[in-house]
Amino acid sequence: MTNLACIGEPISWLRLERFATGAADPAIASHVAACPACKHCLDEIHGDLVALPPLAVPELRRRRSPWAWLVPAFGLAVTAAIAVLVLAPWRGEDTPALRDNVVAVKGVGDVIVDVVRERGGVVRDDVRTFAPGDRWKVVVTCPPAASAAFDVSVTEAGTATADRPLAPAQLACGNRVVIPGAFSITGDRENRVCVAITGSLGTGRACLTLTPEPR
Repeated sequence: MTNLACIGEPISWLRLERFATGAADPAIASHVAACPACKHCLDEIHGDLVALPPLAVPELRRRRSPWAWLVPAFGLAVTAAIAVLVLAPWRGEDTPALRDNVVAVKGVGDVIVDVVRERGGVVRDDVRTFAPGDRWKVVVTCPPAASAAFDVSVTEAGTATADRPLAPAQLACGNRVVIPGAFSITGDRENRVCVAITGSLGTGRACLTLTPEPR
């Protein structure tokens, strides 16, 4: 992962988001004028995008189908990371359909659900553990010719009621498309993050688990 270092003390993600939506904050204006890392972060927040570190296409026992598509994605920085990501759906012995975070939706195609974690100015997309203060965004990958509605729910282990921290969103498909908004997790139990997907011809649901780190 390629990092840009802040020239001073990094400005928090939440503070930059507030500034991007019009909150007056002269300190941010002067800081981003001199800090390429935080300025890039602010520019991307205006588009409600999130940092994506480089992600290698998995090597395991997979063969790509003739129709596999490749979509370049812009690597963006929330506070530190810039990268470029290329991801291709695959079929074979280790097919994505066998994973909880992948679902085939009629009228859309294979939808892959993932998360990005921001902790103290460091953004990662290769972890699924949480600690107090972490912030999460949900990203989805689906064939770019499609569109769908996405509804995120978060359920703590041992509870029957799911929270819905993000507003449902209708989005055009693509590679690592960000569902607008972010959320945090409290407590010391696993949380199940699920996305209900509604396409033009069908529905589906894909999930992943976030695990608390030892304190």
